[in-house]
Amino acid sequence: MNSGVSDETLHAFVDGELDVAEREALTARMQADPELARRVCAVRTLRDMVRLAYAEPPAAAPHRAADARDRFARRCALGCLVLFVGLAAGWVLRGRENPVMAALAPAVHDAAFQPVSLAREPDPNRILLHLDSGEPERMQAALDHADRLLVEAERQGRQMQLEIVANSYGLDLLRAGNPYADRIERMRRRHANVQWVACNQTIARLNSQGAAITLLPAARIAPSAIGEIVTRLQQGWTYVRV
Repeated sequence: MNSGVSDETLHAFVDGELDVAEREALTARMQADPELARRVCAVRTLRDMVRLAYAEPPAAAPHRAADARDRFARRCALGCLVLFVGLAAGWVLRGRENPVMAALAPAVHDAAFQPVSLAREPDPNRILLHLDSGEPERMQAALDHADRLLVEAERQGRQMQLEIVANSYGLDLLRAGNPYADRIERMRRRHANVQWVACNQTIARLNSQGAAITLLPAARIAPSAIGEIVTRLQQGWTYVRV
């Protein structure tokens, strides 16, 4: 059954953004439409999994000395996300050992690069890189990986869309005056198919702490990194956490 309900409406329902009448109407439709109920469940579950795996760290958490237990918990949460992606609703996780995924990450030897797709055949031409760390080596890795993907796509004559989404301490990559600003501007001028996305939830948190946030001209703001990731996954993009 084709419910005719948009993904945007489902996201608003899950986020509690619909008014009472709209929520009641959608709930009634879910009771009569199992496919619509499944879609709502999938949106809620995926969003919860991503939120668990990539939640904003506490404001008082040290920048560079994360507790080992916290790291272990985050890895477990990521494992839950991967398990869900691999099993729920027929979605398939393709690891780097897969030939398609191998083409997505040329010359990458860091185990942190683990592509995830909700499509049966991961799309090498729509890739989202997610950065939530302010460690210089991770920011450098994000830019290097983006460059490799773009150069490889150009070499193969593929039209590629690439997003770099930054939240938490990774937002430093998109702040004006950072050491990588000139490189990002060069990449922006060379590649019109690259988007740089900043998480508004992170910006709001930093503003509440008295920090003034000025972003690079290349950056656009998304309501949340989690929402951007979920939306892109549902649209068939391939996700890579840097």
